Amino acid sequence: MDDSLEKKCLGGEGNDLARYFARAAVTHTPLSVSFELTHRCNFRCVHCYLGDQEAIHKHRHRELDTDTILGLLDEMVEAGTLFLTLTGGDPMLRPDFVKIYEHAVRAGLLVSVLCNGSLITNEIVRSFVRYPPRIVDITLYGATQNTFEAITQKDGSFAACLNSIERLRKANVRLHLKTVVMTLNYKEMPAMRAIAKDMELEFRHDCMLHPVVANSDNAGRTNGGGDILRLRIPPEWAVETDFEVKELARSLAELVKKLDGKKVSEELYQCQAGKISCHIDPYGIMQPCLITPSHSTIRAVDGIKAGWKKLYEAFSASSAVESFSCKLCEDKIICPACPGSFVLETGRPEQAAEYYCQYTALRREKMRSLSRKEVT
Repeated sequence: MDDSLEKKCLGGEGNDLARYFARAAVTHTPLSVSFELTHRCNFRCVHCYLGDQEAIHKHRHRELDTDTILGLLDEMVEAGTLFLTLTGGDPMLRPDFVKIYEHAVRAGLLVSVLCNGSLITNEIVRSFVRYPPRIVDITLYGATQNTFEAITQKDGSFAACLNSIERLRKANVRLHLKTVVMTLNYKEMPAMRAIAKDMELEFRHDCMLHPVVANSDNAGRTNGGGDILRLRIPPEWAVETDFEVKELARSLAELVKKLDGKKVSEELYQCQAGKISCHIDPYGIMQPCLITPSHSTIRAVDGIKAGWKKLYEAFSASSAVESFSCKLCEDKIICPACPGSFVLETGRPEQAAEYYCQYTALRREKMRSLSRKEVT
């Protein structure tokens, strides 16, 4: 896709991006696909939802081979996919990463890459310069080596991450930083924001931790065996962290004015997963999204179009049962949770996890408070 068309699609004149999404919803097109090239990672992050890396590495032989992946990328384009996210694990652990990435870009996909930053080689930097990504997302786990490596459990990971960030900046590669907020790094949030600001990079955060997503390769175990949710910050801290970002605070304050009195949708799933987007795991299984592997018999290798049709029909038919605790909740649209995340915590898609209810109630209260006055 040429640069001028990309600019139009990403919010340029005429808001072409909104039209793309609206049309995809009508035509049932898989507009956006996230593709885990591997579950393997060189870090051993204590909070990782993918689970035990020692177990995962033993399943490397099951990952899709290069030619199969390239074929799936071509099928995505034929099916109407525009946005592709290459992720992992860390996708750069695969020696064929550059070949896969460049094939995707040449096929016309707008490619985002999610990685930990430590495995970015000079060859990968050159590839990004030659075929610019939509964005490269690198996770900054802390502002200090001690905090960063307490989370990654990998010596040297802090320096390696910062080194890659600097090389990508010098090469003028589009780059964003993000973090996952937990008890281990919460106090370093101001310092992490300062690092991003000094580098003139966009920075975002996520306070929502998930239990391990049970897969056939992780035996349901975490890295180190601890309970991930023990690292979750209190909902009060999470809301406070969100509203420290002035731009987010303004948009949320504006949003609450539009939502008050709006009819609540009774759909089980409020997002676009399984409707205009989907996820493919390293072994070729198609899912609505990463944390909702409830239709795990659908194989991408049997055909993207055929798999998408099955996924769409199965997922779009999901409706909220009477026992769904969130069915008529007015706060659903500002809640970060979904039935997929509920399954991970409560074992049932219709049973909300209390943490999200507490967080969302506090968020709504803060939004209403801010809507009554200007955010300075």
